[in-house]
Amino acid sequence: MKRIIAFTLTLLLVFALVACGGDENEGNESLSVSDTSKQEESKTESTDTNEDSSVNAEDSSVAPDESSVADEESSEAEVSGDESQPDESQPDESQPDESQPDEETAPEFIASFVSFGKVDTKVSATSQNALRLTGIDVEPTFGSIVLYSAEYGKLEKEEVSDFAVAIFTYSHEAFEYLLTEFSEVGESASFEAPEDGFAVVIHKTQSEYINRVKALDNKTPIFPHGVHLYTDADYEIDKVKTAPTIDGVFNKSEWKDYLIEEVDSSNPNWSYAQFETNNYYATASYYVTYDDTYLYLCVVVDSPYHYCPITQATASDMWQYECIQAKISSESPAGEYILKNFDRATNKTAENDGVIRNFGFAATDSGETAYYQSGTSYETFEGQVVCTRDDANAVTVYEVAIPFASIGVTPEKGTEIGFTFSINSTNDVDKVWKNITYRNGGGIIGRNDWTKIPVVTLD
Repeated sequence: MKRIIAFTLTLLLVFALVACGGDENEGNESLSVSDTSKQEESKTESTDTNEDSSVNAEDSSVAPDESSVADEESSEAEVSGDESQPDESQPDESQPDESQPDEETAPEFIASFVSFGKVDTKVSATSQNALRLTGIDVEPTFGSIVLYSAEYGKLEKEEVSDFAVAIFTYSHEAFEYLLTEFSEVGESASFEAPEDGFAVVIHKTQSEYINRVKALDNKTPIFPHGVHLYTDADYEIDKVKTAPTIDGVFNKSEWKDYLIEEVDSSNPNWSYAQFETNNYYATASYYVTYDDTYLYLCVVVDSPYHYCPITQATASDMWQYECIQAKISSESPAGEYILKNFDRATNKTAENDGVIRNFGFAATDSGETAYYQSGTSYETFEGQVVCTRDDANAVTVYEVAIPFASIGVTPEKGTEIGFTFSINSTNDVDKVWKNITYRNGGGIIGRNDWTKIPVVTLD
């Protein structure tokens, strides 16, 4: 019975304690005890966490991470100037800068260029009918447009795999260079420039110029500007034994040893482009020699026409009529000076410097001799000249002695000069201006491109 009473009291006591702890307005003592217990547990957890951090910190000081090592070594390298450990903030010159990729750059354009269509004084390298060049007879590179003569030799297929290739050949019937072959990029096999012509390779990045050439037909005249391309007209002259008499009478015994060539429509050096097809009525023989004082010239023209209504007072107008016009360059037409100053249409330096001298010689309708000389202005001709016309035999003779002193040349063996002339053959029937010239104007008619003047070597 006592056990039952004791058990019952115990249950009542537990019930009372539970009832008191569930009251939010009372039981502060129970809450305080509980908070204290929790605080003790929190201190224990905090101590454990700090101990772990302390261990990590000690591990870090003993074995720092790799980025810290790298930074320390970099700093030491900066202080000690150790080049084996460059400062990563500065680009290493021995290695490409990845922020600025190494891109290939096309070479710069040169003054020489190729034009399409009948050449005039207005066309330039930047015209829409022109092809700019980056080099002549040089290795093809990224972005380049290169002209090749036959002298360069063969270009292998691998060298031009990224290039379009155009072949231009001289047509003696048209008296012009014409497009004779075109290959798209990657289509060309190994090739050489033609003996009487040239080739141009155009890198694939120069698509505008590729399209210009691609659009050409095989009848469009082509003119290579600033290139002494055709060398077959170059020649040597012998020093005279006995100076010829300048009297306007052709004496074969005086001149026979100094014949340079016959001028007619079958001669590939000469152009009859201004004549009607197959009506090349004028022909000529010309002779050149020299001594220590003069350059001697004799031109014998066979022509059924002679029309030259001028006087000495109007001699500078003779280019419109029957006459010969000549130009002499004191610099080689294949040399650096002329290559730099080749184009009279845009650059008169060669004339202003007195390097190019212009001459004209004519037999007037009245039977007189008219002449002129000019460099920077019309000057007094200081040489000897007699021109005569024989209507019965349809022959005009031009005999001239030009002083070397007036062209700034000391005549020595091996000296190279430029010498060219044209035969103007206007007649009083059609009164149409016609000229026989070296090909591409010979540096005297039309564009006046000085590189088209033959190179003459004193022997």
